[in-house]
Amino acid sequence: MPPGMTLDNLVKVTTFLSDRRYAAESRRTRKEILGDRKVALTVIVAGIFDEAWLLEIEAIAAA
Repeated sequence: MPPGMTLDNLVKVTTFLSDRRYAAESRRTRKEILGDRKVALTVIVAGIFDEAWLLEIEAIAAA
């Protein structure tokens, strides 16, 4: 993130999971990191670029 930005600047997070079986763990981790922040969330189960990866995350933040 650019200097001065924090998790409070997040407006949208998209998580691409390699397999549905990681959904619960992803949800727990997201809640742990984001807490009560109201961020638009999308979770997609899809093929990922590298088979060794379990997930990819795309985040959008605004000042």
